[in-house]
Amino acid sequence: MAMTLRLDEAHDELLEALATKFGRSKTEVVQIALDDFAARADKSARTRAAFDRIRTRDADLLDRLAR
Repeated sequence: MAMTLRLDEAHDELLEALATKFGRSKTEVVQIALDDFAARADKSARTRAAFDRIRTRDADLLDRLAR
């Protein structure tokens, strides 16, 4: 699916520089950035869920350690 991406001049220059540096098209750089952003968001959600599970499961231990 096609879309138009509107960037200010500074971001367009940054995108162009990244595309040149890595030998990719501007479209590829945007796709890579989106994939990376989504992966980091998913990892953060999984990390928060794991922390919540541990915090609940080990609440007594964590309380004792805090004293």
